[in-house]
Amino acid sequence: MSKKRFSTDRQVATLKPIAGQKRTDFYHSSESGFICRVSDRSKAWMVAHTVKVGGRSKRRKVTIGLYPNISLADALAQAQKIKADGRTQGTDIVGARNDLKKAPIIKEVMDHYFQETPMVEKTLAESKRISQKDIIPTLGNLKAIDLLRQDVKDLHRKITERGSAIMANRTVELLRRAFNCAFEEEFIAINPFPNLKKIKAAESVRDRILKDSEIKTIWKALDYETGNMRDIMRLLLLLGQRSMETMSMSVADIDIDRKEWTVPAARTKNGKPNVIPLPETAWSIIKPRMNNETWIFPSKYNTTRKGAKGDGHTKSTKDVRIRIKKATGIDGWTSHDCRRTCRTIMSREGILPHIAEQVLGHVQGGVEG
Repeated sequence: MSKKRFSTDRQVATLKPIAGQKRTDFYHSSESGFICRVSDRSKAWMVAHTVKVGGRSKRRKVTIGLYPNISLADALAQAQKIKADGRTQGTDIVGARNDLKKAPIIKEVMDHYFQETPMVEKTLAESKRISQKDIIPTLGNLKAIDLLRQDVKDLHRKITERGSAIMANRTVELLRRAFNCAFEEEFIAINPFPNLKKIKAAESVRDRILKDSEIKTIWKALDYETGNMRDIMRLLLLLGQRSMETMSMSVADIDIDRKEWTVPAARTKNGKPNVIPLPETAWSIIKPRMNNETWIFPSKYNTTRKGAKGDGHTKSTKDVRIRIKKATGIDGWTSHDCRRTCRTIMSREGILPHIAEQVLGHVQGGVEG
């Protein structure tokens, strides 16, 4: 068999461009006009056939898709259909080829996804942040139809190697959703993801619970922190809410008469408002701050946190946690572990599970929901 011909999947997998050529066209050994165009970067299925245009026969060539996203058998079936349509219906595939040339780049696919997909404001902001941080700089200018599994693997590896395995998984999943959306809306002609095996790093499940003695030590150490950080960290332990929800607490969110805090839907993870009763210790922290104009925790950092709801947010709790760990020797805990600890203590004190879950703002199904 000629070196420039193929007939099996195994042969396609080993095809490489001929030395000195940027790309080489390999032809199927029995199906005329069926081509595998091979470059260092990709392998594309193509079909060349004859169609009558304006009473004259014209030779046309169009790209079907990429290997291995489209298998040899599927590509061959599509090539045979294109040729049959050209013979019986006079279908001109030049238009299809031009459409592929004008195919959107991945940045446009992401923009399309954000425009077409309903999301709560917080989820939309985080999705756009992920896209701008990793997807656009790495893949943004690549044609959507040219995306390969290796591109996705390289993106995932790049994020994982900086110590962010969970974020790597989230980024690839966001890209997958964007491509699925674009394909369903006919914004792109080819979607590589259904044929891509899942690319996912192992995610370690955190189970850190602060002991009572650790809570006592941390509570005392917070006396040496600034007012905002001291009170935010204590409320995280007392109320079990998410740190960004707590840091963005506004005066308008507090019902003085009922001693309740309502986290607005725009600031919750599930997009639904959550009402939290304020026990006396929590109320003693919040009450003196009700004289502030807008925010319970006003800060000079408010206007710099655009990705985290703009004004109304103080700086991250990361620095204070680092200082507390150094001062107390209590290591291996995060702000979210305060939330888990609060939930554990509620169970220990006999709080019914559906009530504890409601306090934490978790979406519940079935009868509990």
